[in-house]
Amino acid sequence: MRLKFSLKNKEASIEADVEGLVEKGLQHRENKEPKKTKYQIKQEEKRKNKELEQKHFMQVMFLMVGIILFILIICVIGAYLE
Repeated sequence: MRLKFSLKNKEASIEADVEGLVEKGLQHRENKEPKKTKYQIKQEEKRKNKELEQKHFMQVMFLMVGIILFILIICVIGAYLE
């Protein structure tokens, strides 16, 4: 967009590339992420919390299984040595 003033001739002219401006606006809209509603944000947070809970639960379960196996191995070795 160009804006020209000429004080000697008392003229003003404006040149605008309307097509280019429209294309830039469309590209900006395409690149822009849609806004999320409060409900969508809450649902996303709930989903993330559930995933974290499941991950934590699995870690605890693997730890418990490992401890039980360790105790069983010690018991078997102790029974074998008697």
